[in-house]
Parts: sequence; structure tokens; C-alpha cells
Amino acid sequence: MFYGVRITQGPSDWQVLQRRESRAQVQLKGDWQLEKGAIIAGVRSATPVIRVVHELDQSLLIPWTACDYQTGDGICGQWETTLTLPQGGPYRIDTSLDAVSSASGEHWMFHGDIRLHIGVGDIFCIAGQSNAAGYAKGLAYDPPDVRLRLLRNRGRWDMAAHPMNDATDAEDCVNAPMGVSGTSPFLSFGRRYADYTGLPVGLIQAAQGGSSMKRWDDRRDGDLFHNMINKLKTCGGIRAIIWYQGCADANEVDATLYLDSFTHMVDAVRNATNCCIPFFTMQLNKFSLQDDKVSWAAIKEAQRQAARNIEAVWLLPTSLLSMSDEVHNSAHGNVVLGEMLARQIHGALNGGTPYLAPALDNAEMKNHCIRLAFRNTNALMRLNSLMDYQDFDIIDNAGKVAVSSISVSGREIILTPERSLCGRIFVTYGCNPLGPLAPIIDQSTYLPLIAFNNVEVSV
Repeated sequence: MFYGVRITQGPSDWQVLQRRESRAQVQLKGDWQLEKGAIIAGVRSATPVIRVVHELDQSLLIPWTACDYQTGDGICGQWETTLTLPQGGPYRIDTSLDAVSSASGEHWMFHGDIRLHIGVGDIFCIAGQSNAAGYAKGLAYDPPDVRLRLLRNRGRWDMAAHPMNDATDAEDCVNAPMGVSGTSPFLSFGRRYADYTGLPVGLIQAAQGGSSMKRWDDRRDGDLFHNMINKLKTCGGIRAIIWYQGCADANEVDATLYLDSFTHMVDAVRNATNCCIPFFTMQLNKFSLQDDKVSWAAIKEAQRQAARNIEAVWLLPTSLLSMSDEVHNSAHGNVVLGEMLARQIHGALNGGTPYLAPALDNAEMKNHCIRLAFRNTNALMRLNSLMDYQDFDIIDNAGKVAVSSISVSGREIILTPERSLCGRIFVTYGCNPLGPLAPIIDQSTYLPLIAFNNVEVSV
């Protein structure tokens, strides 16, 4: 039999609570039992009490306070209470049994359960396939950080560290991997985001390598979707979902369904959580074994359209990141991606400096040239003027047309075709599975253009 105070429901060690208006509420429940020796010594009543301590210096945040509600006969019973914690941490939650001697009135404090390393900050759910699960190989300095916490596939919170999608004690966790995962972008992301905000960061791993969109669409297979929703509900709220997926759908059948499935998934997540959760997405990098260029381009265009047309959806291009194999970013590339993502999310959610990639705003024919205007930029820059010709494709009613010259002026790119164009005109950029070969970037952020496919040019 136990003696003292026991916590049977509440936060676990290392857990992050999602802040709302700079604070979080946490409910705790449990039971309590006086030790026999105390009863013999004359104790006739006891009260479960709770306090919260700053772990960094042991100062009190909340002094010993009686729980909100208790039952029992003075010897044993149940208790529950709700704490309001300010953003920050780490905090330690202590419980104790405040027993009063009937003879002398002296207070004796008996031990109770504690919870360690509790943080109040922002929680992010990681969803998608292998580049989200973290399959990068290679060396990169990407150390653990006490500010970063991970809800592992085993169902327990821990200090975040690679590998972040391991299958240890995962039992029936749907997204547990079959293979050995590597470096994820999201340790780097969490560390940099914590630098920006000064707050603890919680990460929920829901991604699985090789997963197609049908497993995230509750109208089709949907097993990974339901797994993710269950994890979100367990955590009691999150700040955003980070989505990196699309390679598995780059085929004739699924590519045409991608935008609809992604749009439905976003709506379904928001309906299930009763919250307009922001989505931060990545446009695909490269795939050297992809033979279906049409489907690859269709996925990249769907990703662009999703960010353009769905509320609270953002997009980062990944085309400047180095690769470790035919489809996965390298460890160094993922560290860079994490830092980019932290900068974008901080700008979007916390009022930091905006960090947005140049996105096509308008394409028009003027003076025998195609003028492409971009938003989210003031000035563009060509990195390799000998190769970027190959990243643009022009097609009209007479077929494909080569680009004879490219010039950049402010936020515009001017393409001169080799011949006069006729009929309907379409332009594509950066959608080859091996490209773009020579990205054009924003001079301020150094972010490359968001790729686009078969955009009609106004005449």
C-alpha cells in the first residue's frame, strides 16, 4: 500500500503544455493515504496540498496550496485540482500530505508524487512521410536541447533527440517505422524556435516514411490521420502542424487527387479539433529516380495552390537543400531546413520578421516577352545565368518553345522565347525531378522561387 499523495492523472515528466494567452491550465487528480505511524502518533486529519517550483533556481511559483477538491474520512481519499501556469519553465510540480496532530496542532508534511521538467510553450505536430519522419544520413551538428521535448511513439514525453521517429516500445503506434530513421529537420527547428521565443517547444511525431496521401485522408484509408488526431487530443492543443509529404503520390492516379485530399485533410483536422490550426508545408526537393515528370510537377503545383488558396497554409521551397540519397535531404540540409522553418513560423505566428519565398503573382505577354511578377520579394537574383534557362518550360499551341534569354528586374523575371508565340501560352518553372538546376532567389531572404507548373500566360 502507498502512503502520502499519488498523482493518477496529470502531466508527465518533460511534457509541454500549449500556451493560450501566455498561460496554460493543467488538471491533476489522484488519491491519498495517511501512514499508519502518523495515525498512531495522533494525526486525525490530513489535506493533500500542491506547489509549483521553478527548476532553475528552486524559487516558488505557487506555494503550498490545498487542492481544489478532496474526499475521504481524514485518513484516505481522492483529490483534484487545476493549476494555472505562466508560459516558460521548466517547472516542478510537488504534492504533499499536510497532516495535523490532534494533540499539539503541529503540521507534519508527508511525501507525495512529483512531476519534473514541465514547460508551457508551443507544441508542433510533425506529419507527412520520410523527410518529415527524418531519414537524413550524414554528419551535422544538431545536439539535444533541454528546452525541446518530444512525445515519442512509445506514448511518453522525453527530451527531444535523434532519432525522433524510433519504434522503441511503440507497440501498436501506427506511424512507428520499420526501418532505422536518421536526422530530422525538427530538432534544429525546435532549437531555433526556442531561441526566437524563449519558450519550451513540444514536438509530436506523427509522420511515417513512404506514406501516401490516402493514409492521411479519412475518406480513404485514413489510419495515419486518425492516429494524428488521437495524439493531438492527448496533448490538449497544439500551435501548428508541420507537413512534409508528396513523393508517394507522384504517380498518374494520386497526383490528380493530391490537392483535393490535402484540402480535405486540413478541413478535417480543423473540424476534429474545433480550431483553425495553421499548416506549414514544404514543396518537394528532388527525386533522381522519378521517371514520371508530369506527376512530379503536378504535386509541386498542388502544393503551391494549397498555400495560395487555403487559409493559414504556408509553403517553403526546399530546392536549395543538399541530398543524402535519391530522395532524402542530407543531415546538413535538414538542419538548414529546420532553421528556415523556425524563422518562417515565428514570423507568421508571433509577429517576427516575415520570411516568405517568392511566389508567382502574375504571368503576362508583353512586347513579345513573358513577364513573370512575384510577390513576397523586392528584388530577385540569378545564381547561375548559364543553367537557369533549363528550369523554365514554355508551351503554346504549336508546341514547346525554348528560352533564348532571361533577365531579372526587381521582382520580375522576363523570358524571351526563341520564336513568336501563338494561341494559349503556358509556363512552368522548377518542376523537373532533378531541378531546379540553378535556382533564382530573393536577395534579402535567399529563399528560392516557389516552383509552378502550367500557369497560363495572359495575352
